[in-house]
Amino acid sequence: MLSGAAALALGTTARAGAVDAADVSVMYAGSLVTVMERSVVPALRDQGLNVLGEPKGSVAIANLISSGLRHPDVFVSADVAVIAKLLGTGPDAISSWYAPFATTRLVIGYSAASRFASDFAACARGEKKLTSLLLEPGLKLGRTDPALDPKGYRSIIAAKLLEADGGPPGFADKLLGDPKNADQVFPEETLLVRLESGELDAAFLYATESVARNVPAVELPKTANLGDPALAAHYATQSVTIDGITRTGSPAVYAITILNKPPHPDAAARFVSYLFSQAGGTLLTASGVTVLHPEIVGDKTAVPAGVLRALPA
Repeated sequence: MLSGAAALALGTTARAGAVDAADVSVMYAGSLVTVMERSVVPALRDQGLNVLGEPKGSVAIANLISSGLRHPDVFVSADVAVIAKLLGTGPDAISSWYAPFATTRLVIGYSAASRFASDFAACARGEKKLTSLLLEPGLKLGRTDPALDPKGYRSIIAAKLLEADGGPPGFADKLLGDPKNADQVFPEETLLVRLESGELDAAFLYATESVARNVPAVELPKTANLGDPALAAHYATQSVTIDGITRTGSPAVYAITILNKPPHPDAAARFVSYLFSQAGGTLLTASGVTVLHPEIVGDKTAVPAGVLRALPA
């Protein structure tokens, strides 16, 4: 069972003692925190399902699961490649299947309290060049840790794509500095708070976050926002290597799995089935997510029957 603090992150408290059958533990990409907290969790609570959630960077979650430090019922990743690494066969496999179910895109969110707010608004209207503004002296930019979070390494890849697609020479290096630049890198759980408070002028966000929290944002061109599956080959022209691991540009796709031997299998199936349902899709769409037709990858026989029945025709 997750800690009370983790449960409170989703507005639900963990009860002392035994966990009843309606509880479900979910670890999910931090970019979905507002979607979960304000939309999905209340809807499921009305149906008698108590979600005990823990948001973190997807890579960090996968590392915790792989090391045995966490074993939630459900894992929602912001990168298919991260969740795919948990896939296996045999009795010791962590997961036997996963399903991509939604996409998002990168944007540059900005603080309404920033002294550059009017400039960002001009960029959003197409009246000012974003790449020039981002290089303004004194502008404080935020992003997440590229070693722990897909949005972190996607931010670097997006900057490289902007440069390759007509941006100023050396733009990515000038903007970001070291990939793990301590002046820019913040935990995913606090990045939005820092932006909304005005501590940061701008940050790389997913549209999911900017829409769900009403954060003003400047759209990136499709060639750089990692949001169009049709441009997958173009995105793959850029990559970044962090701690010896190379991440290649790819569309930003959310994927979900129920781990093998989940603590609460029935509730886990109900959770995933809801996300695949029409009602769940409507909530996701309203939160800035583009819903995909879920396609099972891996062992389809390991997917709970209720989840299979929930798949759209």
